[in-house]
Amino acid sequence: MKRIKTSIEVLSQDELMLIHNAALKTLDRVGMRVPNDEVLQMCADLGCKIDLETKQVKFPTAVMEQFIDGMRAESTMKPSENAQELRGWISTQVSLVDYVSGTRRYGLRDDNFKNIKLVEKLKNIPACNAAVVPSDVPYEIADVVSIVDIQKYSTKPGGTYILTPFGAKYVSEINKVLGLRDSYLFETISPLTFKQDTVEMALAFAKNGGGLGIAPMAMSSATAPVTISGTLVIETAEVLGSCFLVHMMTGEYPGFSASCHSIDPRTMLCSFGSPNQALFGVAVSQLGKFYGIQGGTNTGLTDALVPDFQGGLEKGLTAAFNSMGGMHSIGCQGIVGADQGFSYEQLVIDNEWIDYYNYIVRGFDVTEDHIGYDMIEEVGIGGNFLGEEHTVEYLRESYWISNLFNRDDWVNWTAKGSKSIYDRAHEFVEEVTAGYREMEPVLEAGKCEELDRIVQEAFREAESKASR
Repeated sequence: MKRIKTSIEVLSQDELMLIHNAALKTLDRVGMRVPNDEVLQMCADLGCKIDLETKQVKFPTAVMEQFIDGMRAESTMKPSENAQELRGWISTQVSLVDYVSGTRRYGLRDDNFKNIKLVEKLKNIPACNAAVVPSDVPYEIADVVSIVDIQKYSTKPGGTYILTPFGAKYVSEINKVLGLRDSYLFETISPLTFKQDTVEMALAFAKNGGGLGIAPMAMSSATAPVTISGTLVIETAEVLGSCFLVHMMTGEYPGFSASCHSIDPRTMLCSFGSPNQALFGVAVSQLGKFYGIQGGTNTGLTDALVPDFQGGLEKGLTAAFNSMGGMHSIGCQGIVGADQGFSYEQLVIDNEWIDYYNYIVRGFDVTEDHIGYDMIEEVGIGGNFLGEEHTVEYLRESYWISNLFNRDDWVNWTAKGSKSIYDRAHEFVEEVTAGYREMEPVLEAGKCEELDRIVQEAFREAESKASR
């Protein structure tokens, strides 16, 4: 099938250059805070100006221009002219939203087990990341425990945020047992700084041959100027600076991942679903194309705290503009509000709307067989096509079927209990996760034993540290 072509733009070439030049000026004159002497010295060796006292690095424009030229030539993450099918990733949240009680609580290890079994049935969620940070295990090893649980029981294992250097060393041990490459999300703290732990972990993983991703998250009027263009300057500077550091440490180029947002001036809360997200999505896509690398940003999200019309509108519109601008990714799914919590039901709905979305993106075939002119002539005036072999042959590819979205009339809908999409999603969750506490490991016994040993060792060290 042919793919829908992308064509939406929000920035002229002159405007792109204004943002680009302002970002380079920011890196040259302001720089970034990178609190690690080893990394700072590596930057100095590449022509950057460093201050070991303030832990500041300035990136001369000539150095950055040379780096950008190399990135354009060598990056393997190239933009595409076609809209791409989407997948929904999971971002680990602190809290879980409970459908039955309508309340929010801190996440538990058991919640992640339930999510493991749920994700097995969601085709548009390609990896099972931890749904929540389990509050019933020591914080220092919450990431270790979550990763081991996922690796043992999921057929499409993902991971979680690595929280501390303490946990990071055990995560590396886990990866060695499983033959996996270390990976780490090397995130800035806007504006223009990194946490010491973040740099320490990024460097350690890089030395082990691991890969580093980036996801700056500048927020208009708080950690960036109030204007969209001003925010894009900060975000672009952070992306370029982060790309430079990642390439310096790993020899690889990450994508142009820019998760910028706006702050709602009435609440001072980060907004995931404002129309600004659609504008950010298109602009970041253009910036990625400008630098010759694939762009990604946080769209397909919502500020709604329960699945409702607001959530559907915000998710659908921002994702649509994102895709038409040329993006290949959206924000993580299963979230209610702006990182207000994880919802199983929201994840089920997200899996479904992504399927709906991908059906559109795939387009449709126009061939002699698909048109079926001979049948049209045979059926003629006043006939119908229901009983034709052509209908049977092409029905499944020609109509998207949903078991979650309502296609009933009023009579059938009310006869089935007048259930909302939230209700139907909950029923699905309970049906497919039944017996999740009795799941059997999918990993071979020997590796399970090794992972259990690592968890026990991490527990003992965490307890020892706590008792000092």
